[in-house]
Amino acid sequence: MPSIVIASLLPAEGRTTVTAGLGAALGDSRDVRIGRIRGAEGADAPAEDDALALAATPRCTSTGRAITEQEALAQARDAGAAGATLLLEAPAGPVEEFAKRLEAKVVLVSAAAEDLALGDVAAAASALGDSLLGVALTRQPQRRIEAARSALEARGVRCLAALPEDRLLAGPNVRELAEALHASRLVEGEAEDEAVEYVMLGPISADPGQPYFLQHGSKAVVNRFDKMDLHLAALATEPDCLILTGGQSPSAYLIDRVASSDARVTVLLSPETTVRTISLVDELYGHTRFGGERKIARAAELLRSQLDRSALDAALA
Repeated sequence: MPSIVIASLLPAEGRTTVTAGLGAALGDSRDVRIGRIRGAEGADAPAEDDALALAATPRCTSTGRAITEQEALAQARDAGAAGATLLLEAPAGPVEEFAKRLEAKVVLVSAAAEDLALGDVAAAASALGDSLLGVALTRQPQRRIEAARSALEARGVRCLAALPEDRLLAGPNVRELAEALHASRLVEGEAEDEAVEYVMLGPISADPGQPYFLQHGSKAVVNRFDKMDLHLAALATEPDCLILTGGQSPSAYLIDRVASSDARVTVLLSPETTVRTISLVDELYGHTRFGGERKIARAAELLRSQLDRSALDAALA
């Protein structure tokens, strides 16, 4: 049973998203092993982060650390002998020679959406020859998905999946929010490694805040440090994070209330104004690393709905 290498021409194209989603989808019916190959030049911190993220993929076996190409070859032999499917995320760049040594199929990942860029992807895919399993497109504008599929297939390249833009997959986790804002952590929460899907500003009207905050589940709520009524209304809806702006300490009652609640919510104090804080948070979306159970679940959901499963099953038969 061939291994599958998940590759891309450039960094940050969505390889880890596709690897985790594919692993979760295949794990429904197969023995799946999953891993991340590190770069050739010594330590590779991003690869280690990816390996830890992939290790949380349900129904998949992983070492939880980045591996060398030689270790990948050994794992491929072991997986083949056991009848398991091995998924390997490769560093960005060419993988033709490695795939041949591994006798693996290749899924080429790209976030390209426009025709010119898709032409480059199709050329790279064609160069893989018989090793190519297909192209997985990521972060596609909904209106462009069918056009992107057609553009690849018109060039003789199979589109294995086309994943739409997704707010959760693009979202930062609470730790990333704290780092980007240079925020003080007033209370440490329980889900700081999970992605935040929505960012909500407290309402400025006199209407009760709680119905407004109930619109979204996974969220960070941004309010000025002294808006106690809005803080309490937001807390009642169990946000992932409260971001207080203005750099001044909030009421001690708020901190006691959060610290004593069953659902521990992270409370961050941003030194910036509300407008500047929102601007900094907005810059994070689409530029965060993949990780956390929420993102893995969403990646699996999208792969299951978009995957050309017949082509995949034929390749793994």
